[in-house]
Amino acid sequence: MRNEPTRLLILGSLILALTSLTAGHLVAQPKEPVYVGVRACSECHEGPETAHQFSVWRLSAHAKAFATLAMPVSEEIARISGIPEPPHRARVCLGCHATGADAEEWERDEGFLIEDGIQCETCHGPGSEYMAEEVMRDRELAMKSGLRFPTVTTCMTCHNPKGSHEAVLPSKPYVVEEALEQIAHARPAHPVAPSAGSSEKAVKGSSDHRFTGVMVCAECHAGPEMGFQFSKWRMGSHARAYAVLATEEGYELARKSGVEGDPQQSFECLRCHATGAGFDAASFEARFDPRDGVQCESCHGAGGDYWPQAVMLDRVAAREAGLQEPSQELCLSCHQGSHVGPGFDFEMALQEIAHPTSPEVAEAGGEPLYKTPINLALTPDGRELWIACEGSASAVVVDTESRLKVAEVAVGGQPHDVTFSSDGKTALVTNRMDDTLSVIDVESREVRATVPVGDEPHGLLLDQSGDFLYVLNSGQDSISVLDGTTFEEVRRLSASRIPWSLSLSPDGETLLVSNALSRFTPPRTPPMSEVTVLDATRGEVLDRVVLPESNLLQGIAWHPSGDYALVTLNRTKNLVPMTRLLQGWTITNGIGIVWRDGRVDQVLLDRPDLAFPDVADVAMTPDGRYALITSSGSDRVAVVDLDRLVAMLEEASPETRETAIPNHLGKSAEFVTAFVDTQTSPRGLTVAADGETAYVANALDDSVTVIDMETFEAVERIDLGGPEEISPTRRGEILFHSADIAFRRQFSCHTCHPDGHVDGITYDIEPDGIGLDPVDNRSLRGIYDTAPFKWSGLNPNLQRQCGPRLSVFFTRLAPFTPDELADLELYITTIPRPPNRHRALGAPLTEAQRAGKLVFERTHAKDGRLLQDSERCVSCHPGPLYTDRQKHDVGTQGELDRSGLLDTPHLTNIYDSAPYLHDGRSPSLEEIWTRFNTYDQHGVTNDLTKDQLNHLIEYLKTL
Repeated sequence: MRNEPTRLLILGSLILALTSLTAGHLVAQPKEPVYVGVRACSECHEGPETAHQFSVWRLSAHAKAFATLAMPVSEEIARISGIPEPPHRARVCLGCHATGADAEEWERDEGFLIEDGIQCETCHGPGSEYMAEEVMRDRELAMKSGLRFPTVTTCMTCHNPKGSHEAVLPSKPYVVEEALEQIAHARPAHPVAPSAGSSEKAVKGSSDHRFTGVMVCAECHAGPEMGFQFSKWRMGSHARAYAVLATEEGYELARKSGVEGDPQQSFECLRCHATGAGFDAASFEARFDPRDGVQCESCHGAGGDYWPQAVMLDRVAAREAGLQEPSQELCLSCHQGSHVGPGFDFEMALQEIAHPTSPEVAEAGGEPLYKTPINLALTPDGRELWIACEGSASAVVVDTESRLKVAEVAVGGQPHDVTFSSDGKTALVTNRMDDTLSVIDVESREVRATVPVGDEPHGLLLDQSGDFLYVLNSGQDSISVLDGTTFEEVRRLSASRIPWSLSLSPDGETLLVSNALSRFTPPRTPPMSEVTVLDATRGEVLDRVVLPESNLLQGIAWHPSGDYALVTLNRTKNLVPMTRLLQGWTITNGIGIVWRDGRVDQVLLDRPDLAFPDVADVAMTPDGRYALITSSGSDRVAVVDLDRLVAMLEEASPETRETAIPNHLGKSAEFVTAFVDTQTSPRGLTVAADGETAYVANALDDSVTVIDMETFEAVERIDLGGPEEISPTRRGEILFHSADIAFRRQFSCHTCHPDGHVDGITYDIEPDGIGLDPVDNRSLRGIYDTAPFKWSGLNPNLQRQCGPRLSVFFTRLAPFTPDELADLELYITTIPRPPNRHRALGAPLTEAQRAGKLVFERTHAKDGRLLQDSERCVSCHPGPLYTDRQKHDVGTQGELDRSGLLDTPHLTNIYDSAPYLHDGRSPSLEEIWTRFNTYDQHGVTNDLTKDQLNHLIEYLKTL
């Protein structure tokens, strides 16, 4: 047992330590305030003594911001912005249309309602810590407690010009000074005491049924399934009826009617401007608020007994419980009189406030629903061809004898690939937008099950025994191994970056997986891509074969002999400036030969006068004589004589095979025996078991080309039933995927932005000087409203980005015409961003993500020092797009960079766009702040612990 002096010494040390913590670490601990909602604010900010601030807000566009997301124009804005979710649920839309939209439930007080749109706390910060009257009356204390005052920057976070909105809404330019003046909290225009008003306080007593309030009605009447009834009400004059009493006109009309003082205190005014006027407090449920104006219950009667869904669904029971139908007499009781005006038309008024009871059908003239076939497969008996159609979220079935479409099966979002069980009874389709696998009964054409897999699944294949189903999770760089019968995941294997396609060796033992993106390589070094080798019988990774200086490995197929496999690839010369384009030296296209013993060769399919851009897929004839390879950028299929190819390689020296042949633009003439023209953008292809026929999926023509393998001619086009109309968006999509824009058709926009995303490569574009300012490729997903563009921020819009500048520095051919440029821009802006895989829509943050959010939004360093705006993550990356669209120097200027000023990138779905920083030097989010932020110029992060940095990264992945 310790003696007394020792015990006192320990106690003193603890007290000293706690004192130190209080002075330092604990002071810096961020608080976790919650949103209280505008109704809580209104307790002190309503009435004539505060110039009716609550009513002024209620009459503003801010109060209707959430409701506007139900309008058809909002759906169009979301569509052209590539937002797949409905606007009233999309985080990007809600971020500027609803206060606290991204907050979790615990961050919202019980009285907080997201349906109230843009509320006080969007500008002033969550109010739980400063809302008490004694705090608010002390300005300095209120600010220390979290009260913020809006600045121009605050407003411009949402009010920055947005191309998506300007394209749809006829609006005048936003002038922030005028806007601030409009929402300024003015001094009272009517210095009336709070108790002043009409002496007439007629009270009817208690209601037979209690009033619940419109927000209770909204629980069932707010969504698309009920035609957004709540939003339609919010946008109407009934919702503003109480607030208009506080306007100059409201006061003037009240005086003319004999009401002195505050109209909002007068029963004479309130009886027509607020539901429940005159009834006592016992008549109201807790959520009822008379300031919501003329609510549902003014017409339908107090809903305390009929509002439960079970009662409402029974029309007779609802009527017995107090539900009323509006009548002309009821409407005229308020809609006639001295200041209402003549000519009230009851029938027309009913039409204006009509409540749709089912989802409204979109008007004709919207974007046509194209099929966009990507990959295809023949049933084992060869009688049917199944095609995965990304655009229509379906699998189209074609009878191979009649060559006609015979069925279409709805599957998940953006289906990518299809395969069959060995008995042909089951079809399996990957859905990359939904992260699922559709299991389909071939005979009945019915989906038997929908199985969750990894992120953005692409290729899939069963082993010969049917024991294992392999699914490539391209968004997660992994391979799911599923039980071939139950489809439950057995294990998950690590692939390289963006696993794309897979092929099983003829003996059934070895599975090869292509990976679209290069491994991470040091700056200014060539790409190094991988073919992952698996033991198909055991579900294990055996080897990782590297193809040097290659990228975009997609299609892959074994030769029937099992001696080798072919894989499609690009050889992108990103270390030389784009000036080498005229020599055909910037982006070359070809195939890799992966030998069973691990050796690799690479050959080009380009010719000096004409390239073979965007090689997409490869298939072998059953006899092993030929390989067919698609070029989605030039609408052709190359026919490769495999005996000639192998002979050419075997005759060459090892040095020639390693250094000369992979870059030789003339060698393809020795082994490519024919080119077959197809329809627009051929992708997947397959060869029939008898070797007589091949089928090619034409992604942007909604068709399949049939090739006669004896004559190597396209003999038929199978129509998959897509619309005949070619919309501007579709025209832009065709331009994006066509290499016609580039000198000698060397590449398309899609080459560097596959699936509208990234190729993971850093380029040297010479307008800034040869060898200077290397730039990492950036994703096009969801970029519409993030202008300016380029890392330098020089291009104010996409038309500038993709216009003549593209012709001068990239394609070296005539630029897009103005009409083509408009179509191309429209397509680019509609490229959808996939759902965030680290935080499902509406899901709460994990403990680690929540801790990271506190770091992202912190205002103080760990030692208690107040961080300047330039030192805070959230200052340069405010939601909902997580960019301030300004240029900053964050200390990342390299030796080849002319300037450190860089455009702030958006952070949405940042987890899948590595590498990072402007020159791609950081392969991971962690290294941005551990290796490349030595002096805390890119936010203050050096005081973070390892756990705190990990938490920050986990939160960033949710954006």
